[in-house]
Order: sequence, then structure tokens, then C-alpha cells
Amino acid sequence: MAGTALRNRGAEQGPTTWLLPGAGVLLALAASIALGPSGMLSGIIVTAGVIAIGARPQLGVATILTLLMVQYGSRRYSRTGIAYYIETLIPSGSGLLTVNNVLGIFLALVLAYHLYRDSDWGFLRNRQVQLVLAITAVLIISGTWNAVDYREQADLGLRIRGQDPMRLMVSRALFLVLFAFFIRRPADIRLIAGIFVGLALLSAWSGSSAALVGGGRSEVADYRGGGLAVLLEAAQNPNRLAMFATLGLIFIWQYLQSHQAMRYRWIAFAASLLMVVTVFLSASRGGVVGLAVAVALMFGRRRQGARGLVYGLAAAIVAGMLIAQVVPQESLERLTNLPGLSAEEDLEGSGSIERRAYTYGIGLDIWSQAPFLGVGLGNWSYTRFLSDPLRSAAAPHNAYLKALAEGGVVTLLLYMALFYVTLRQLNAIIAHRGAMGWAQSEGTDWMIHGVRIGILTFMVFCLFADLFDLIFFYLLIGLAASLIRRYYSGETMAATPN
Repeated sequence: MAGTALRNRGAEQGPTTWLLPGAGVLLALAASIALGPSGMLSGIIVTAGVIAIGARPQLGVATILTLLMVQYGSRRYSRTGIAYYIETLIPSGSGLLTVNNVLGIFLALVLAYHLYRDSDWGFLRNRQVQLVLAITAVLIISGTWNAVDYREQADLGLRIRGQDPMRLMVSRALFLVLFAFFIRRPADIRLIAGIFVGLALLSAWSGSSAALVGGGRSEVADYRGGGLAVLLEAAQNPNRLAMFATLGLIFIWQYLQSHQAMRYRWIAFAASLLMVVTVFLSASRGGVVGLAVAVALMFGRRRQGARGLVYGLAAAIVAGMLIAQVVPQESLERLTNLPGLSAEEDLEGSGSIERRAYTYGIGLDIWSQAPFLGVGLGNWSYTRFLSDPLRSAAAPHNAYLKALAEGGVVTLLLYMALFYVTLRQLNAIIAHRGAMGWAQSEGTDWMIHGVRIGILTFMVFCLFADLFDLIFFYLLIGLAASLIRRYYSGETMAATPN
């Protein structure tokens, strides 16, 4: 068994020279002098950051990930609670000069230097990187062919939110390239996973608290989890909050199962209960489906020990008691209102089911207008407004449908190929005793299981929400790419599970 990462050690070590950090320090000092005394403190902070990131680019990737997950730059909502205080500590920048953009440019220069120094092009042989770049290229071609006409959309009264979709896709692809190149060591992989779990825990706590006091998003329902105090801005939406809680639960539980002798395992147990209760407080039926799939996958793992089953049974009992005690009646009513099973038509959530079914039909009509390359990246709302007799511009609430409509069948097939190849390679690692033994010795075996189950669960959540443009999708694929590059040795590995 061999891993490509072992043959190219250069990217796992700090730069042997300080060319780029030195240049960054000089630029930072020059900027601070130009700004005068008031800018000296900022210059010192920036200089320290340049030195740290120049020596450890992994810290730069982790910083960009954190900023993108918090999505501080959009400022579409007036945040409250802990999210407000954290947001005020992070400068938003303007235009292209945001903190994450500047960090991305600097890391791209560091990457170029590494390539010049080591000629380490192995990351481009990674299937995940190749497929994401192919998806990005197809969507750019589709978006160029059917460019977004912002003026016409504004004339029609359509609200234009967020940054340019083409620029968003390019920045996401660049993030994955930086991730796959710099995040290779087990410690760095665990750091990235820990950042997500920490942010998910803070969002679950604040989101579930909002549900208990009726502070959820008023345009959805104030009794549902989410709201303006949630740290991850995407988690303001109850359906996405349920997804983050479920995926956070997967990582926590897999870590707990691989470290059953850990001294403070009750903390992980309590965190798991928080995630489960948060899903129910979100009142998201798709979230409960995703949670059920995740639980089934976690307990369907081979060699599930008796202790794990005991923990799982205890967690189910305690979670059931908490759900019965703290989840509002409106949330339970909405969760039990399932298509074809509820006799009453005026229960909570009935209109949501009907709207989604109607949207799917409209989405297929939009796809039929341009079946191969789609109607263009970012043109869903505009095209739906023109096609829908109700003149609605609402989101599709289905990632596959949106990819099919905006990028055509080519884009959807590329996404399916990405999921298939990634899961196939992760399964090959799990089936290979030597690879898993190596991963266990490095403390990443639980992450291989967690990423695999997380991707499968993410695919379920994609049936209920538009998720392919979220940074967390690229985080999952990036973690899989790093693990595969380190532990997957090729096609022969899948045929030799020993």
C-alpha cells in the first residue's frame, strides 16, 4: 500500500526560505507606514498573520474556511447574540478586497512557490479536484452562454442577493485546490474537522435556544430553530440548521466510538444529544429524514461494538425524553404532517409540501428549455419568474434540480460522478485493513468513516435544500480528497481488501 502524499513531502513542511513571507512582511510594514500611527496596530497584526500563514499555510486555509462558513461578508441580516459580537470583530472589506479574498491570493502565491520549489503536481491527479474543476468549467460556460442580466432582473422587481454566482464558483474551486494541496497531515485534517464541529455546536446551541424562546426567523416561523443569533449564517434557515446539526453529530459520534476510553466522553455524549434535539427543534421534515439516515448508517457500520450499541440506546432514550419535554407542539405537529399520512389538511407545514411539489414541476419545465448546459448559472429565479404562471421566483429547494436547471444534464452527471468516485474510494480505504491500520495509527480512522457517512447524509439533504454552493459542500469534498490522497493507493487497492 502506498499513498501519494508520502512521495511528496514538500507540502507537509514549512518553506525552507522566507521569500514570500518576507515579501508579505515588507508590504504590510509599507502599508502601516502609509496609514500613519493609526494603522500601525493593524500593520503589526497583518504582519504577524503573514508570517504565520507563510510558515504554516494550513492556518490560512483554516482561516478562510472559518470566514466563509460564518459568511461575514454578506451582511444581509442584522445579527444578534454571539453571532453579532463575532461578526463585529471581523472586517468585511469592500468589493474584492475582503479578508478571505486577500488570504486566498496570498495562499495562491505560496502554492505557486511550492510548485516551483518541489514540482509537486500530485494534487491535480486527485479525482475530487478534477471533477470539481470540471463542474466549475461547465457552469462557467453555461453562465457565459446565458449571462445573468442584472438590470432586467431589477426591472422585474427581483431581489439580487449575494455575490456574482460565477465569481462564487471560481472562489469555491480555488478553495478546494488550496485545501487539497495544503491540508495533508493528520493534525491539519483533524484541525479542519474540529473547526466545523465547533461552529456547528455554537450554531446548534444558539439556534435551538431561539426556538425555545420564539426567536426564530419570522418569515419562516418563530417557533422553529435558527434565527439571527446563529453563528453560521446559512444555519439561520431551519432546514440547513438541521443539516449542520446532523453532520456535526456524525463527526462527534464517530470520534466517540473510536475513543471510547476518553476521559471526558460524557461531553461528547451531551454534544450529540444537543445536535439531535436541535434537528427536532428546527421542525424540518427533511432534517429528520437526514438524521434517520445518518443514524442508520452509523449503527450499520461493520463491527459495531456492544459498548457503541449501549451508548446509542442510552442516547436514543435520553433524546426521546428531551424531545418530548422541550420541542414545541407546533414543531411536533409540523414534523408529523407527512404527505399521504395526515388526515387533516390545515396542519403546520401543509402548504410547504404543496409548494415543493409545484416547484419540482416548474423546475423540470425550466430544464427542458436547455437540457444539456442549462439556463445559466444564477438564472434560476429569473427563468422561474418568467416560466411560472404564479410569477414566483422562489428557490427550488432541491440541489439536484437546481444543478439540472442551471447547468443541464452535463453538470448533474458530473456531480453524480463526484459522489460516486468519492464514496468508492472511501469504501476502498475502509475495506483495506492495511490502510485503516495506518489511519488508526495516525488518529484519522474515525474521520474516514465520518466523511463517508457525512457525504451520504449530505446527498439526502440535497433532496430538500439548495446546498451545492455552500462552503460546507467543498469542506466535505476537501476532507475526502485529503484522506484519499493520503490513504488511497489506486484502483488495485479496491480489489485487495487485506
